[in-house]
Amino acid sequence: MAFFQPPKSPRTLLLTTALVCAPTLLLGPDAVAAQDQTAAPPLGDGKVVVYFLDHQFLPTEEVDLLRTEVSAIFEEAGLTLEWVIADSPRRDLHPNELRLIILPSDGTRWFHGPSNVIGIAPHDDAGTGKNCFVFYRQAIWFRQQAVFRCREAIQARTEAQIRGVEVNPFIESYAPANCGDYLPALTALIVARAAAHEMVHILLNKLDHSGGGLMRNSFDIGDWFTQDNSLFRLDANEIQQLQERLGGAPNER
Repeated sequence: MAFFQPPKSPRTLLLTTALVCAPTLLLGPDAVAAQDQTAAPPLGDGKVVVYFLDHQFLPTEEVDLLRTEVSAIFEEAGLTLEWVIADSPRRDLHPNELRLIILPSDGTRWFHGPSNVIGIAPHDDAGTGKNCFVFYRQAIWFRQQAVFRCREAIQARTEAQIRGVEVNPFIESYAPANCGDYLPALTALIVARAAAHEMVHILLNKLDHSGGGLMRNSFDIGDWFTQDNSLFRLDANEIQQLQERLGGAPNER
C-alpha cells in the first residue's frame, strides 16, 4: 500500500509504502468457472504481462507517459513489459502476469485505512497478490502540494530580487528555480512510480522496503524536482531478485 502521510511541518511531505492484506478481488464469484484456458506465458524470458485497466479514462498522452516511465524502470532490470490495454483474463494469473488498475477514487471506499492512500497491492492469506491499484485522486492531491511548494519558492525568489538581497539557500533545496518545468508531467509520473512500486511488491512478493530508490519507504516532494531518476529506480539486489524470478538480463547504460 502506498500512501502520503500529512507533513510533519508545512514544508515536508512524505510518501510511505507498506503492503496490506486486503480482500479486494477483481473477479466475480463465477470467475473460476469462466476461466480462460490461455496457455501460460513462458517464464525465464524476462517478459512481464501487464493487464492495464484504466477506470479514470486518462488522456492518451498521459497513459503513454505512464507506460514509458514504468517500462523504463523495469528495462533496467532486463525485463520487457507487454501491455494489454482494457482487458484481463478471467483466470488465475501466472507469476509473470499482473493487473494494474487505475481508479478515480481516493481509496477510502475500498478499505478502512488512512484517507491519503495512493496505491495498494493486496496479498491473500497465502502471501500472493496479482492486482495493483493506484488511486488517481491522490496523485492529483500530491501534485497540488508540489504546485504549492513551487509557488512559495518562486514568491520567495521574487521578493528577494525586489529587496535586492540574496535568496535564502534553503529555497534551492525546497524547490529549484525551474520547478515549474516538472509540473505538467508530474501527475503521470506520480501514478507511474507508485504503480511500479506496487508491481515490484507483487512480482517479488516483497513485503519490506529498501533504503533507497523506488522501493524506499518515503519520498520528499523535492525528490520530484530533479532529473536524477536514480531516486525512483531499483537497486542491484532487487534487479537480481527479479532476474532470478523472471529471467532477463540487466540493461547496461
